[in-house]
Amino acid sequence: MSPLPGRSGSAPSAPSAPCALPVVPPTLEWQQDGRFWEILDALPLPVAVLSGEGIVLAANRHWAAGPAGLAGVGASCLGLWRSAAASAPAPGDAARLLAGLEQVIDGLVQEVQLQHRDAAVLTHIRRHGAVVVVSQVRTTEPADLAHLRRLAALVEASGDAIMAVDPDRTITSWNHAAEALYGYSADHAIGRSVELLAPREVPGIRREFLEALAAGRRVSAQPALARHRDGSLIEVSVTLSPVFDSAGRVAGTTVVTRNITEAEQQRAAAEHERDRLTFAQEIAHVGSVEVNMVTGHRWWSDEYFRIHGLPVTEEPTEELWHSVLHPDDRERVQQVWHDLESGGPPLKLVHRILRPSGEVRWVHTRAAAERRDGVLVRLLETAVDITERKLAEEALQRLAFHDPLTGLANRALLAHRIEEELHDGERAGTQVGVLFLDVNRFKVVNDGLGHAAGDSLLIQLAARLRSAVRPTDTLARFAGDEFVIVCADLTLAAAHDLAGRIAAEVQVPFDLLGQELFVSVSIGIALSSPNATAESLLHQADAAMYFAKEAGRIDGVVFDESMHRQAETRLDIGSYLPRAAERGELELHYQPILRIDGRTPTGFEALLRWRHPKYGLVPPAEFIPVAEETGLIVELGRWVLENALTQAQAWRAQVPGASGLRIAVNLSARQLLDHGLVATVAEAMENAGIDPSAVELEITESAVMKDVERSMTTLTRLRSMGIGLSVDDFGTGYSSLSYLSRLPVTTLKIDRSFVEGLDGSDAHARPIVAAVTMMAGALGLDVVAEGVESEDHLRELETLGVGLAQGFLWAEPMPGHEVAPWLATSAAGTPFDPR
Repeated sequence: MSPLPGRSGSAPSAPSAPCALPVVPPTLEWQQDGRFWEILDALPLPVAVLSGEGIVLAANRHWAAGPAGLAGVGASCLGLWRSAAASAPAPGDAARLLAGLEQVIDGLVQEVQLQHRDAAVLTHIRRHGAVVVVSQVRTTEPADLAHLRRLAALVEASGDAIMAVDPDRTITSWNHAAEALYGYSADHAIGRSVELLAPREVPGIRREFLEALAAGRRVSAQPALARHRDGSLIEVSVTLSPVFDSAGRVAGTTVVTRNITEAEQQRAAAEHERDRLTFAQEIAHVGSVEVNMVTGHRWWSDEYFRIHGLPVTEEPTEELWHSVLHPDDRERVQQVWHDLESGGPPLKLVHRILRPSGEVRWVHTRAAAERRDGVLVRLLETAVDITERKLAEEALQRLAFHDPLTGLANRALLAHRIEEELHDGERAGTQVGVLFLDVNRFKVVNDGLGHAAGDSLLIQLAARLRSAVRPTDTLARFAGDEFVIVCADLTLAAAHDLAGRIAAEVQVPFDLLGQELFVSVSIGIALSSPNATAESLLHQADAAMYFAKEAGRIDGVVFDESMHRQAETRLDIGSYLPRAAERGELELHYQPILRIDGRTPTGFEALLRWRHPKYGLVPPAEFIPVAEETGLIVELGRWVLENALTQAQAWRAQVPGASGLRIAVNLSARQLLDHGLVATVAEAMENAGIDPSAVELEITESAVMKDVERSMTTLTRLRSMGIGLSVDDFGTGYSSLSYLSRLPVTTLKIDRSFVEGLDGSDAHARPIVAAVTMMAGALGLDVVAEGVESEDHLRELETLGVGLAQGFLWAEPMPGHEVAPWLATSAAGTPFDPR
């Protein structure tokens, strides 16, 4: 290799150029580098290094042997070239070329032609403040040079920062993107160590990449931190590609860096949003799923795993999802998903899942499909655990449609089931049966043993009824102690069989809080007819049940139209009764009470009658129970007291021989428990002006037993006023004789059923009447026999020592205006005939 002039760094002599230009001293640092000169001499092409003014600072050996006229070291090259676009030099060319040299951008390749040889080309590459000129004689551009030109253009146009680093870590090339990324121009970066860009604040990253450069190790898109010229840190992705020479030694490294600061910020923001979403999903129990239908990739949120009872470490697969679908819902769920994937609308679905632990949960799923140009590309799903809400809804539904005590259907659900069965029965041509049940004397159980015992009875009864009905039948608690059974395809014979099974179930004693109790039920049966409704069937079965109760039948009574008419009558009675007194429709009838030994009247019993404008004279048995149920009996009782006492006092004062007559008035159980009863009686006596000894109040054993202590207190106060007290229908109740001995009563009235048995039809009647009479005598009480209708009855009573009697033998209950004439004929010894 021949020595190159100018290596010593001494200033060259003044050039003999066509134009006088100052010589720039070769003060560049690379002139001191012997390796640089060796490389120039090794190149196979003519190469020279020019100053910005076109002065040849150095040249290799091929330059000297190059095309004729090439300037030597220290000479100016301005006369050697012309623009590729110009055919000949023109005035001012030299100045423009000089200006062009100074504007050559670092790393930019620019070609011009030699003036004296069109085929010769000078390639200028500006590097580190100087212009490197490569001369090549050619007639066409070689493929390798075209390839290099394209590569250079790609490097310069790249958006990534690209630099070359030699084995000593020195930067040897620098593109525009590198300047934009790091803030250093090529002048500042080329020739300096790459450590310029490695931040000292993160020694681990700095050491890792410097070691990789030194070792010639390949690094692919590894995140790192780099330092900007202003001192700030940049998040970058770094790729190191070592370059090897022909001997396999590392000749340098290409470094490609990409600014990922914004991408990292977006990624961090996305991760933050996903964290927030995950947290929100955990709170709301909402899980989400995304399925890429192109790649098949599935993503499940953590909450989605938790909702389905799966560990978050599981691989989310379609098979795993299928495995947790409830077996009873699996086919339905898969079908709606298939419809969605086939182009159907977004789905909304409530279904069950079966967790691996065996727990059943309810989820509400929403899903949508994303399509592009008609092609399914993505599925999105959200799942909400609604188990608690579902359980609450079911609880509300149970409350809305089931009886909370027995768990049976309630009235709302009952009506719905009857309508359903009627609809199905109409299509099938079959009858629907409704059985209405009522527990006899249930109020006695509640009052005597307490509501806890009553509730226990209803619960046990409900269980027994379940065992008696068919699985397809509907069993409901209608109200209180009333139950209803709805049966599809029921014949009359099957209805009686069912009633018989129910009666058999009920006959077994009930255990109520340790106490054994026998109860019975009354059953009404109604079978559907054309145009029947739930309301009409219930009404008919209810009416039949009342007839069964009155008749004491336990095998069930089937409804007929006569019951309907009687039920309507009862309804009318209940509607008209409250206004009966003010309309003047109430009246009192009186039945005499006589002394048996002399057949002389001692008083009258006042009996309430109602002259209904539609039904005529209504007997007490039809309207007194209604008055008792509604509480109207208290007002009616006051009216009876006031009118009966006033009428009795009028007879006592005006009818000859009637001054000693007594008047008996009945008290109901509700009246006896009324706090104002004593005051009402006192006021009625005062208004009538009657002596208390002429007044007798009749009560029943069952009325007293409603509340024994309270009744005894009230009766004691009444007796202290001088009023007589009698126990009506004695012998038919269930009171204890110990209570009777404590009651302040003055008279016992033997029930008519025992008197009727004195004709020999009842062998027990005579001993019972004898026992009552004997007991009354021992207690100092009077005895009145009710229902005397024959002389045989009268003779038996007289033989047994009964003192008083009343009955049809002497007179039926008569209106008040007939009493005085009857008394007159009775005194004359002639039987009174009100006709």
